[in-house]
Amino acid sequence: MEAQVAPDVLSKLSQVLSNLVLGDNELRRNAEKALYDEWLAKDPGNVLMALAWFARQSPDVHMRGFCAVLLRRLAFRTINAPSGSRIPINSAIYDGLPVTTIKIIEAFLLDCIANETESSTRNKIVDTATVFAEESFNRHRPWPEMQAFAAQYTTSQDPVHREIAFQIFAYVPRLILDQPVNAIIGVLERGLAGETIPIQLNALKASSAFLTTTDKDGKERGARLVAPMLNTLPPLPRDSQEAFLQALIPLASTDPQLFRPHHSSLISFLPTLITRVPSHESSSLPVHAADLEDDPTRYAALELLISITENDAKAVQACSEWIPTLVQCCLEGLAEIHDDVDGDWLDRDPTVEGDEDGYPTAFEQALDRAAVSVGASILPITFQVVPAMLNSPIWQQRHAGLMAICSVAEGTAEFMEKDLGSVIKGVLCTDLGEVIQQDYSMIIMPALISALNAPEARVHTHAGAALVNFCHGAPEEVIKPYLQDIVRAILEILNASQKSYEQHQAFTTLAMVADAARTSFQPFYPSIFGMAKDVLRKAASKNQRPLRCRVMECASLVACAAGKKLFKADATEFMNLLFEIEDSAREDPDEENEILTYLLSTYAKVASTLGSGFAPYLPRVMPQLLSAAATKQEMKEYGDDDEDMDEKGDYINLVVDGRRAEAFEHLVVISSSLKDAYADWVKPTLEISLPGLKFFWHEGVRESSAMLVPMLLACGKSVLTATDLQTIFRTLLAAIGEESDTGYLASLYKSVVDSVLVLPSKGLPMDLAHDIIATVQRKLQSLAQKRKRRAEYLLAHASEDVEDEREGMALEEELEDFVLDEVGRLLRLLDPNHPYLIM
Repeated sequence: MEAQVAPDVLSKLSQVLSNLVLGDNELRRNAEKALYDEWLAKDPGNVLMALAWFARQSPDVHMRGFCAVLLRRLAFRTINAPSGSRIPINSAIYDGLPVTTIKIIEAFLLDCIANETESSTRNKIVDTATVFAEESFNRHRPWPEMQAFAAQYTTSQDPVHREIAFQIFAYVPRLILDQPVNAIIGVLERGLAGETIPIQLNALKASSAFLTTTDKDGKERGARLVAPMLNTLPPLPRDSQEAFLQALIPLASTDPQLFRPHHSSLISFLPTLITRVPSHESSSLPVHAADLEDDPTRYAALELLISITENDAKAVQACSEWIPTLVQCCLEGLAEIHDDVDGDWLDRDPTVEGDEDGYPTAFEQALDRAAVSVGASILPITFQVVPAMLNSPIWQQRHAGLMAICSVAEGTAEFMEKDLGSVIKGVLCTDLGEVIQQDYSMIIMPALISALNAPEARVHTHAGAALVNFCHGAPEEVIKPYLQDIVRAILEILNASQKSYEQHQAFTTLAMVADAARTSFQPFYPSIFGMAKDVLRKAASKNQRPLRCRVMECASLVACAAGKKLFKADATEFMNLLFEIEDSAREDPDEENEILTYLLSTYAKVASTLGSGFAPYLPRVMPQLLSAAATKQEMKEYGDDDEDMDEKGDYINLVVDGRRAEAFEHLVVISSSLKDAYADWVKPTLEISLPGLKFFWHEGVRESSAMLVPMLLACGKSVLTATDLQTIFRTLLAAIGEESDTGYLASLYKSVVDSVLVLPSKGLPMDLAHDIIATVQRKLQSLAQKRKRRAEYLLAHASEDVEDEREGMALEEELEDFVLDEVGRLLRLLDPNHPYLIM
């Protein structure tokens, strides 16, 4: 084979290659230029053959490995060849090689594998050979010599040969797919029972690759491999288990059903690799274990457990031990924060690199992913343990309990309020978000996009969720440079995936990206919006109801980003489609409630985009929206089992109140967007918004009602009478007179100010102006008395530690200052010379 490469070529390239591995930057740059410009562009075949020759014949083991790696990188690299080159435009160098040259390179590679004695170098050569084999299959050009070579090695007496054979099959399972299934299974079973750990490991990888790529019949008949695959794990030394577990994870992602007969065994064995022995006698959970990075076997076992859970959620829930054991593992892991971490750990910024030292975030992510997969069934199991963690004297336990609540919230939101109320009774109120987009976008966005392109569902789905968090509040200019890559990756996921949770996350991510990108998203509008409409038409089954909701949300935000000019042409078709969905949902009351929530939100977003152009749809939209906003509060007498009660002992339906608050927010959006075109609906909206000013069960209803009043006055100039004005302003004054919440009082005064500004000059009747000023005077006197009492209290307790009280009083006065600002605006409008004004 040496004669196939001219000696002068070998001699000249030898110097170039030697310079490539030198530490001298100038020599290396010159060598790279020579390699690409002088050799590859003009004589690529000889270059690749020479690299294969050096990988076999070089006396330097490092040079042999370097040439093997360089060979595969160059052979399949697309380059812009100069005019007259044999390499086709935009093709890999390999594609321009004569068949005889390819044959020579392939022969060199097999000879290299057979004769290389240094294991790491041999692995590099095998990697290169398998890349050539895989790429040849992609080009419909099998490599039968490689197949025969590997097959022969499976029966060799040399254990290294058998290791190589299974290594090849693991990387290129297509080499064996044309063989009888039983014969393949027999070979793999013998490898799994091999006498060395490397043989078993590569046979395990080959078995996983075979089961992943074979057809349905092959999977069914090959299912018998799973038992011997799993049986390789228990006898292994600890430092070898991680690689074996990692080899099983891809199969758990693509074909989790193969593990179903073994669920009981897995849920008994895997936790023994994940959990640690408690180090505190006072704790039922461990808090002093090593990081996962110090014991990768734990991470791999956890990842396998979660991968099966994610991809076969229904089946694992049928195994009674699965979810409880998984949750226990995660809760134990969440508490693994070292006692000897820096004293300021609890106060450090969690976005700072290195802040996670000693904190196993993998367990938090695992619990989050489990909650997304199995839904509400994880809640009772989790909350059997969480209360004790929250009450533990050990801060790691309390922290772990809080993080567990945050983790299981994903995917179980509609069930959370009840359980949160019973567990911590409203104590938890945290904001985990940090504004990081500006400072870290160049680091975070490429990483997220890379993860979006990962083939494993668990990776790109989690990346999509992370992207949602990142885009929330991000300015348009931060998102814009990455839009094309993000959209392309998400579309690839949607085109390839049949799993609902992947589709849900993909559409949710698209929605948030569109919302953040705004007008920069316009180039993607036609394809994304068209796809969304298509999904809405087809996703009609009951189990696709959540998908419809996500797609509606996505489509509406995409429309907002596109703007009225682009969206107008699709508006009628889209609204009619939404009306069809609404009509079909009425057949199922449960579906109607769920779908209606998303429909109303979608209608509001469409209205914000179309403005007055949304008016033709109001007769169909408004009855539903007004009905949702007018939903009456349910109340009953106090009972021992009641979990959500106000201070009067009345039962509060938090879900209903939340939906009512959302309906009021939609009314704000629609009325402010349509302006005069909303006139016909002003009075029906006032009928519910004026009582909403005193809806003390939900702050959102009150605040939205206060915002609505001046908007409705502006919209209804042509329909409101003098009597209506009296009713509106006197309702506002009554609410002000009764209100004790200082924060909301400022909103009420702002509502009055904005309402007066809407009226024409001298449009406010004198009696109303007089009553407004009188109400203001009474409230100001009340505020003055409060401040006087606070000052007297601080003076009387000057010698005591009242720092907490002082801080509370300072916050209250800060809120009162907002009230005073609005009062000042109001007095200047009504009586610029009023003595209360400080000129």
